[in-house]
Parts: sequence; structure tokens; C-alpha cells
Amino acid sequence: MNLIERTKTYIKERADKVRNGGVNCISSPFVRFRSEFIGTEQKKYYIVTANTKVGKTQLANFLFVFTNIIYAYEHPEQIRLKIFYYALEETPEDITLRFMSFLLNKYANIRISPSDLASSANVPLDDKVIEALELPQIKNLLDFYDSHVEFSPTRNPTGINKEVRNFMLDNGTVHTKKVTVKDEYGRAKEVDKFDYYEPNDPDLYTLVIVDHASLLQPEQGLTDKTKIDKMSEYFVELRNKYFVSPVLIQQQTADRESLDAFKENKLRPTAQGLADSKYTGRDCNCLIGVFNPFKHELPEYKKYDITKLQDNARFVEIILNRGGSCGGIVGLYFDGVTCNWAELPKPNDFTSLNKLYAFLKNQRQSVSFFMFKARIKNWFKNYFN
Repeated sequence: MNLIERTKTYIKERADKVRNGGVNCISSPFVRFRSEFIGTEQKKYYIVTANTKVGKTQLANFLFVFTNIIYAYEHPEQIRLKIFYYALEETPEDITLRFMSFLLNKYANIRISPSDLASSANVPLDDKVIEALELPQIKNLLDFYDSHVEFSPTRNPTGINKEVRNFMLDNGTVHTKKVTVKDEYGRAKEVDKFDYYEPNDPDLYTLVIVDHASLLQPEQGLTDKTKIDKMSEYFVELRNKYFVSPVLIQQQTADRESLDAFKENKLRPTAQGLADSKYTGRDCNCLIGVFNPFKHELPEYKKYDITKLQDNARFVEIILNRGGSCGGIVGLYFDGVTCNWAELPKPNDFTSLNKLYAFLKNQRQSVSFFMFKARIKNWFKNYFN
């Protein structure tokens, strides 16, 4: 089958899939923002960027791990999922604790941080929280996560590429075609050249998450810039040839938070602000920026009252979008304790916003019931011993 016929078949098959109840992407959880970011697609390369301590890893976890895990678990007839996670800054345990906090909040209405789950403040975790982790919905999702997310200690671009490529070759077929080339002596010879890749399962979504770009291990002869360029080069090949969807988390340069940037109102992340290498922005399909106005003491942003939203507001922007619209910005509610993200009400929806302000005020003044109970029990134990 030649290229034109294969492409026509591809278009028809995707249309028929939707008509028959299938999907061509895992829809974004941000419904109003789907015209800018439709969700996770096969063969797309994503970058999530922000300044330090803004929540880029948490957003990447929410969008590309937690949301996709739940969707794949609930819709096995539509998609299958494989995630390679290269956690260069955090540990697999850190990410798993975050997922547990997320699930406890979503399915058991328990708001508890990963640190409190780990009893980091010398306050023992309440047994009721441990029991909640055994609820069927939570336990099944944790088991699904464990079998579908593969954490690897590999830190260099070539090693990452090799692991992912080997997985794709084990789960699909490479078709070649004969081409004529000249050898070193100028003589013509026929060789096999890559033509296209056929996956065993067309509905398998393979994601590769690298967090974050600057922490990649340099290879021989590579600088901080060229190691990221090499990783991006591999990502482009994995995307174009093997249906892989890479997700690169990349910081912004420090000058994006400088006084000059503040004076010039240039605080939002940009493609030019990508740290160590800007070539990744050229290679990716979708560049997602995260901005926290509270960090810069802005009282108002995009018509939202930041004095009331405080650190619970984030603004996500599609900076670059190959094949779609870009420049769209959405205001999001963000709970860093549970990695919960949701669209803010529209800025002119004062009724919904006032309810949110009241909810946030109450949340900030209260302590989780279970952790409060645990602290009291711990206090009595220490007092009477």
C-alpha cells in the first residue's frame, strides 16, 4: 500500500472508529479548554514548562498519568495504556504517594498530603486512611497503575530511547522498502529502508515522561544543551515512527522571574524562555505553560481576584500548538495537597466564584479531620507517657 492510499485508509478508519464508539484521543479533563488542548493523542510530543515550584510536574502527573490511568481503567474496550516514567528529580515513591493522595480525595473525600500519608511530621497516619486505600475503586486503580506505569532508573537520552524503542519493536512490526544508495566507492546497491511501523494494538497509548530535561545525564561529548537536543531528537523519531507520545517537563530560565521581567510584564512562560535548550519548542507538537500570579504578588490576573484565590490559582496556556490553535489561557483551581486541578468558574460568574472563595477560606482555616484526630491522639500519648 503506497503513502496516499495508506493515509486515506488512516482517515477513514479514524472516522469509523468514532462512529462505532471508539476514541482518537483521551479527552482533556478541562472541558471548556478542549478547543485549545483536546487531550492526550497518539504520536504527539508534549512539553510542560513553568518557573520553579509552580506545579509543572503536578500538572503533567494530573494530565498525562492520573487522568489517563483512570480513563484506561474505566474504558479497556477503547484504549490500552503504557507509561514509561523517568523520574529524574523525584522518586517513584513520591509520585505514587501523590497518586494515593489524589485517589483518596477523589473517591473517599479524604484530603491528605503525600507528606502526611508518609507520617513525615511524626504524626502517625490514621488507620481509617489506610483502610480507605483498600476500598475497591482505589485498590483496583493502584493495582492498574502499578502494572501500567514503568519507572526506570535510566537517566541518559540514548538509554531512554533504547528502552522505549525496544518495547515498540516487541509490540509491532517495522515494514521496510527497497531503496538504491551508493556505497563508499560510488557503487549502487539496494538496501532496506524504514517505511512504516504497524503496531500490534492500534489503540495502545505509549507515553514517555521525562522529569525534567535539565536533569538528564550527559553522554560523552554532550553539553547541557546538546543532551536535551539529543533527547528531543529521539522523541521526534519515536513519535514519527513508532506512535509514541513523549512528555518532557522543562523549566523556564531564571530570568523569567527577574525584576526586569516583572517590570516588563513578561512573567508568563514562553518558548524563548525554555531553559538550557529552546530547540525542544521547535520539535514538540504542543507546548503547555503554567503560571502562578500569586507567586509574584499580583492582586488580580485575567479578571480573577488573586487575593482570594491565593496559591490555589494557576493559569495554563497553550504556547505552541502544531496543527491547532495556540495562545489560549485557562484559569485553574489547583490543590497542591491532593494534585487536584479543575477549571475555575468564568470570571463573570460571581455566584460560583463566591462559593469557591468561601470553600477556600474554610479549607485554609481547617485541618483534615483524620489528621487532626491523629494529632490529638499523639498529643495525649506523649502527655501521659
